[in-house]
Amino acid sequence: MMDFEAYSRQLYDALRTVDPAALNAATALLETAYDQDKAVYAAGNGQSASTADAFALDLYKQTVGRYDIRRFRAISLASNVAALTAWANDRDYEAIFTEQLRTYLQAGDVFVAFSASGNSPNMVQAAEWVRANGGYTVALTGFSGGCLREVAHACVHVAVSDYGHAETAHVAIMHYWVDYFKEKLARLAQTSD
Repeated sequence: MMDFEAYSRQLYDALRTVDPAALNAATALLETAYDQDKAVYAAGNGQSASTADAFALDLYKQTVGRYDIRRFRAISLASNVAALTAWANDRDYEAIFTEQLRTYLQAGDVFVAFSASGNSPNMVQAAEWVRANGGYTVALTGFSGGCLREVAHACVHVAVSDYGHAETAHVAIMHYWVDYFKEKLARLAQTSD
């Protein structure tokens, strides 16, 4: 039976597989979205849906801290159960995120796709649609990276073959971004005073 020390080592090793250049490229896309007042849409399936929800919330709430400053415009496409079930029922499950993006996405917006396998058809379809319609996709993947690794403009890949470690690493990366932008927005707020 695995003890926590062994688990912690495995998680640490998973995080060390992330390419810093890829992480920086993804961070730059998010930074440009904020600087240009573009929207950020997040999505995922299962546990990754929860990560998308938390990321959207923290990106527009936690990053502003105590400052009265322009916020990220961030929305989780995984949150609206009515939209998800309507599109799944009336079209198909593969369309649940694409159809929402067809409503909201404007050129320059960023789609953040959380997918451990990188092969979820609804995530790949959404990323392809975003690319074809003037948006940018940031993918967070595990395993081999799947199709999302090829479709995304920036892919933060966690090279592990374990859903738990990939998904936990994605949460850690999400919190890194929130802290990164919390510092950036604090600096902006202080220089505008």
